[in-house]
Amino acid sequence: MSKLTTNPRPPKSVRDELRRAEIVAGARECVVRHGFHAASMAEISAATQLSVGQIYRYFPSKEAIIEAIVLQIVERKIARVSGKSDEAQFPRELALRTVEDADGDDQKLLLDATAEATRNPAVAEIVRRADRALHDRIREFFRARFPAMSEAQARARVEVLAVLVDGTRARKVTDPVADPQVLELLYVDVLEMLFPLPAPPHVLPPA
Repeated sequence: MSKLTTNPRPPKSVRDELRRAEIVAGARECVVRHGFHAASMAEISAATQLSVGQIYRYFPSKEAIIEAIVLQIVERKIARVSGKSDEAQFPRELALRTVEDADGDDQKLLLDATAEATRNPAVAEIVRRADRALHDRIREFFRARFPAMSEAQARARVEVLAVLVDGTRARKVTDPVADPQVLELLYVDVLEMLFPLPAPPHVLPPA
């Protein structure tokens, strides 16, 4: 008679990481519904079916949970930038305000985190750190694509790009006031100025 085999219990580090992911997912749902400021630890406790005391074993504060949510969003944004294959559509996405529509909740959460940062210094520092991380990764991406671009040039161009994207995202709550086709052509010009493709090598005609 063969012995029954049982799956070994995952190591504590893996179990802890899974529990943190559960807490972040539950907190994210609460924040999407109520906002960072209004989402309480009691609501997060109910959403995760864990006591507040259990949650504090994994996150020392509500701000630490907020930081985990924000960093998760930043990682997804970096992955989208690094894996973006259809760059020709980017000017149109800006013009139609559909840029970064991969997860609408991500955009709501980032906007709400920015609003909370105006009231909470700890959240303000979280937002600043996340923005620096995102800026650095995107700058590295463009430096690799445009090696002739200096560090100062890359920083300035990525900052302009961030203003375009963040401004477009913020204006989704307002009515469009410009013709999208006209806007798209303007965005094409702006992006070509920011990140010009290298000129093709000059080929001499045959003698």
